[in-house]
Amino acid sequence: MADTSKVTSNLSNTTGGSRDTPSPPPFLTNEEVKRHLHWNTLVPATETLFANVSRHNELVIQPPRLIMPISQQNAALLCMPAYLAEDNVLACKVVTSFRNNAALGLPSILATVILFDGSNGGTKMIMEGTEITTWRTAAASVAATKNLFRRIKDKDLVLAIMGSGVQAHIHAQAFMSYFSIKEIRIWNHRFAGAEALCKRLGDIAKPFPDKEECVKPADLIVTATYSPTPVVHYDWLKSDAHINAVGFGVSHHSELDENTYRKASVFVDSLDGAKQELKSLHEAGIKFTEVGAVINGTERVPPNGGVTVFQSLGMGGEDAITAKLIFNDYMKHKNQGK
Repeated sequence: MADTSKVTSNLSNTTGGSRDTPSPPPFLTNEEVKRHLHWNTLVPATETLFANVSRHNELVIQPPRLIMPISQQNAALLCMPAYLAEDNVLACKVVTSFRNNAALGLPSILATVILFDGSNGGTKMIMEGTEITTWRTAAASVAATKNLFRRIKDKDLVLAIMGSGVQAHIHAQAFMSYFSIKEIRIWNHRFAGAEALCKRLGDIAKPFPDKEECVKPADLIVTATYSPTPVVHYDWLKSDAHINAVGFGVSHHSELDENTYRKASVFVDSLDGAKQELKSLHEAGIKFTEVGAVINGTERVPPNGGVTVFQSLGMGGEDAITAKLIFNDYMKHKNQGK
């Protein structure tokens, strides 16, 4: 039998151990992950990722997510691998969804992200994936908004958020860190949820029991719900409003009414993903444009105004670039002895 010990030693030695005594890859919990995430590095890295995806030249390899149903457990396992050639980043997010967990007092969705050495395949770091997913989703919305909303440099913007969960909260934090937000308006199907989020955000936030009242004055809108029916209608929107649709109900596009998709300019993170996950919209003749194409200058936002929509689907590349930034920050602090 071939001796694989030297190979194993070399592949494991990615975080500072000697060749003979390899260090096991570090494992970061969600709380530890948060300590190494920063909007000022994550958002620009996400913009670069969007641009590289739209070049369609193997700079980004991210096959469609693999979904394995587990009918016996009312569950599923999902895999989202990605390779980013520009930074030699190789990573894979593995997600488990067990719907019966709620009755056991356990999270229904759990995620783990594995970061590999892009040169030899060795494991560099293993991370709990919940915070990675949370942050990278909000960073994608910020990156899209920066490049799609025409009045992004305006002062005193109004942000409306539909939903009051984790994504609603992180989007509020991300948008306040990047844009001049004077008011955050929160709607949730349970008004108590909207009130609770407003309490966490402070005086800048106000809860609304009515969806239309919440949305009408908004310049920027985030939909972060599981609603199977629209929570935003086109007739409610300002003429140049920008929407980031990040929730998932019966589909990726159940939060907005059909009129919004037909009359707005719709942008996505990946056309390949859109053709698969927004199939019914694609077949109905809705045109999608990649945000990265706008960043690259090969497409542009319609100059004469109109509503814009960023339909966030999520990409393995977003998890990979986030994992790389976490690893870099972790190693920086480790080398500084912090």
